[in-house]
Amino acid sequence: MVRIPLNAVLRHGRALLLTALSLTLWTTAAPALEVGETLTSYAELRGRQVPLPDGDWTVAGLGNNTIVSGVAGAYGTIENAVLLQLNGDKVRGIVEINTNVISVTEGWGTTDACLRDGVLAKLNLYRTAVDGFCYFVTETTRPVSGGTDAWKAAKAFAAERGYAMPQEWLTVGFRLSNRHDILDARYHFDGLELGTLAPSVTVWTPETVVEDANKYAVVNDLNAWAGLTSELFESGLRGRLDDKLHGLAVPQPLAVVDDGSVDPSAIGRASKAARKRALEDLAADGVIRQDDLAVYFAAVDNTAPPPTLESYYQTLVAKMISFNLFRVSVDYLLAYIVTVSAAVSGYITASIVVTHSMAQIANDLAWDSYIAGQRKDGSELVEFDYIEQAAEKRS
Repeated sequence: MVRIPLNAVLRHGRALLLTALSLTLWTTAAPALEVGETLTSYAELRGRQVPLPDGDWTVAGLGNNTIVSGVAGAYGTIENAVLLQLNGDKVRGIVEINTNVISVTEGWGTTDACLRDGVLAKLNLYRTAVDGFCYFVTETTRPVSGGTDAWKAAKAFAAERGYAMPQEWLTVGFRLSNRHDILDARYHFDGLELGTLAPSVTVWTPETVVEDANKYAVVNDLNAWAGLTSELFESGLRGRLDDKLHGLAVPQPLAVVDDGSVDPSAIGRASKAARKRALEDLAADGVIRQDDLAVYFAAVDNTAPPPTLESYYQTLVAKMISFNLFRVSVDYLLAYIVTVSAAVSGYITASIVVTHSMAQIANDLAWDSYIAGQRKDGSELVEFDYIEQAAEKRS
């Protein structure tokens, strides 16, 4: 009987495990993007996925980007892709994507567009010392020169094919990062659907938007689209958009629907379109009767739309108010039981409310100070070059 040493068995088993793992990773790795490739539903870069508005998108430029603020050496190389969507011989939409090649351990900070005044809309969904998620809506202008290598390649790609490139856009940008990785995507739309409101025809600033009800409605639609699309970015950072989209695509943000707003029922695996397609498959397989299909479709159409970000915050405010009213009532009741005086009980309750409010503010400020202190100098704001702003204009 031949005895094999235990350490040899362990070494052999570990080698087999590593080999199997490497083969699995090799076979499941997504193919690299190629210039000229056509994409729908989403784009994948370094295993991270970015949802694409409905229609075909062409990869027009690939390259590496530059970090222009933050500790550049700590973040390594940033991979950059630029995609174009066409309407005839005109570029109607541009998507630029930035993501890291090397993972870090202390997060990626935030972008100036999610902090500064002057953008048309913005929302910080969350932000801690090591991760964050925000989006914004703004108007941008194409520079005469500069930009990333991918942007220069995209301009050459368009010029060679005779595609007209817009000069001004309405932009929706997303910045999502965790402790290790980042996904920065900006969607630029020339607004052809807006006619005389197109950014190439009229000026878009916070002041002009407030003064013009039609512009205000457009910004609200873009903001709503950003809120609905944001739920997909968390899955995209982990490369799991297939489970969310099931081959579908998010709607065009400036597309006109029946009531002039974004259609939330077109997004996600639980969307009405996805459910109808699943019902058709079940009918084709004989699981449900073809005669009942119309009834199922009617049930799907009558389903209430999912809550929007605005309705979520409205509910949150209502819950906060109701809870505080209940808490104040309990404080007053307890004080009255002890003092048997309405005036004294009211004074005690008001003192408790003021004291708790001041304590909550002090606690929030202390936590903000603590979180800010956890970040290293220069890493609070991490910016790349973007196609709408030339490199030489950045500091």
